[in-house]
Amino acid sequence: MSAALDQLPIVLAAARTLTRRRGFALEEVAEVTHAIDEVGAMLIDAASIGSPLRCSFVVSGSVFLMTSTVTSRRCLPRHPDPRWRVLEALTDRVLTTDLPGESEGEHEIVVGFVTRRHWCT
Repeated sequence: MSAALDQLPIVLAAARTLTRRRGFALEEVAEVTHAIDEVGAMLIDAASIGSPLRCSFVVSGSVFLMTSTVTSRRCLPRHPDPRWRVLEALTDRVLTTDLPGESEGEHEIVVGFVTRRHWCT
């Protein structure tokens, strides 16, 4: 399945379930889902036709890590793009990289973020 906005609700539901089960406060869950929206929109905009949107989550203690990847012939928008400012405001750390793709001129764009649980539950 190609990267598309209709995939985001599935990703968001998984993230909400994981963060709630790990004791994140409702405000923190909302921040995580908003950050996922921003990452998803950026990657879907950059994705090559037919590229899947791949997402993974790691929740360890009070830390939530999300990484997402698409194959692209384009680059992600860079600072001071408004999406980056929002993402940086919502998270503790944003991570990006471009890896060589399988085809000439393509690369794998990886965007991730880390956020910590700050509220006591």
